[in-house]
Amino acid sequence: MYDNKIISFNGLPLFQRAKFTANEIMQGELKEFACFFYMLEGSLISYDNRGAHRINKLDGIAKNCGRYVQQYVNEAGDNYCEAIAVYLYPELLKKIYSDDYPKVVKGRTKKPNKYIANELVERYMNGLALYFEESDVIDEELSILKIKELILILLRSSIHKDVERLLLDIFSPAETAFKTIIENNIFNPLSMPQLAYISNMSLSTFKRTFKKVFNETPAKYIKNRRLEAAATQLLNSTSAIQHIAFDVGFQDVTTFTACFTEKFGKSPSNYRLNQDRN
Repeated sequence: MYDNKIISFNGLPLFQRAKFTANEIMQGELKEFACFFYMLEGSLISYDNRGAHRINKLDGIAKNCGRYVQQYVNEAGDNYCEAIAVYLYPELLKKIYSDDYPKVVKGRTKKPNKYIANELVERYMNGLALYFEESDVIDEELSILKIKELILILLRSSIHKDVERLLLDIFSPAETAFKTIIENNIFNPLSMPQLAYISNMSLSTFKRTFKKVFNETPAKYIKNRRLEAAATQLLNSTSAIQHIAFDVGFQDVTTFTACFTEKFGKSPSNYRLNQDRN
């Protein structure tokens, strides 16, 4: 991370604009706060307890508290990506909404009648960018107004469900079940240590918990689930075998073919061919 600019509130970063080296893989944790993450340049591929997410240029994502593994990508060839983060602290939001909690928390929300286009979010971010150059201009009152403005915009956007879940987690805390975390990421190209990290466990604790929940070792269970998903795709699609292998979470076709042949007694191509004949 470089060219890092932060606007703080009561000693905590509230708005942040920074550049990141393209293709760098990093992992981290949002502790006791959530955020809205918006890409100015490049794309972000992120994995967390909700699964995989890709955020392209001029797109954003509401990220809940918890651990994540992510990579910045710039397909235009530049060696950097740039983003703005707006941090959402539970205690600050409770203070902001002390008189009246958001309707979603009271169960009175519904799907927006009309989605706000990404252009309005872009305008919000462009306006916010000005304050990074003149950080002395933004005080407590203006900071609170900007936070409320963003939440209102996002609750009327195409990602309103994510924002609703985020607010519910803040005002009505609940942990995501271990089984749900695994199901959300079972076809994502994550290593065992990365899955353990997202689950907020050491690798040894992760393996013990996995065996207890699924009654199988993580390596065996995940491999079988991926192979079964691949077999279904082979029968119900015309996708290339290489594409199917990557889609279900294998890193290379050679490993996929060997594992598939061991489980089903046929190579992926022969498996598809024999089923077609039947």
